[in-house]
Amino acid sequence: MSINERRMPRYPDFARACLKGHCEFPGYLEDVSKTGCKVRFAQDFGIDLENEYTLTILPGFRSGIKEFELTVCPQWVENGADSCEIGFQVLHSPGIRHYARYVDILAEQGEEELQEA
Repeated sequence: MSINERRMPRYPDFARACLKGHCEFPGYLEDVSKTGCKVRFAQDFGIDLENEYTLTILPGFRSGIKEFELTVCPQWVENGADSCEIGFQVLHSPGIRHYARYVDILAEQGEEELQEA
């Protein structure tokens, strides 16, 4: 899906993300929206687009939010020479409230940065 076709605004961030049971090292969030996120991992690994996964988000200190888990479903995978990017849809799960607050905080920080510029 092209950036112009997205319905929800996306916010850049650099938080760690762990895909439970599938990747030895954590990846990091490149951007988030209310409905999904893009995560970059340093290694390529097999992922099934039909399965649901548990993604643990470890937000940066400035957000004030502790780590939380989400149920996600991969929408696309892009393998590069030295990394793997995965676009996840966030499904209804116990961590969804923390995630929504996290996205709100990133949106607020983005607005503050624009006002300061």
